[in-house]
Amino acid sequence: MNSPYEFWKQVVSEALAENRLTVPKSPYGYVPRPEESGLFVKSIGEPRGQIADWRASIPGTVKGVHAVEFTDRYEVHVDRFDPAKKPISHLLLESPGSAILIAALGLFVAFLGGSFFKR
Repeated sequence: MNSPYEFWKQVVSEALAENRLTVPKSPYGYVPRPEESGLFVKSIGEPRGQIADWRASIPGTVKGVHAVEFTDRYEVHVDRFDPAKKPISHLLLESPGSAILIAALGLFVAFLGGSFFKR
């Protein structure tokens, strides 16, 4: 059996080649948790019914790998912009719904703050 590091390093390599893949949590084999690899850290992502989100940075690039954990599988894809390296680019190009929500909340808070200070 491969170490957690070797297992997830292979997953990252395949994700970079394919851009997207699914890793089943099969009852017939052992799938180590992403954090056991030392490559992934717990993160956040747009809610899709997942248990957790995990991210790994790709050294020497602005790319990152995002593993979305569900009860029966991991859905792994490559982010053009790692949110740890390029958070604004990531939000605008890969998570525009979140960017719009953040902008709307910012405008709402600014409006409330302006109304508060006019008193």
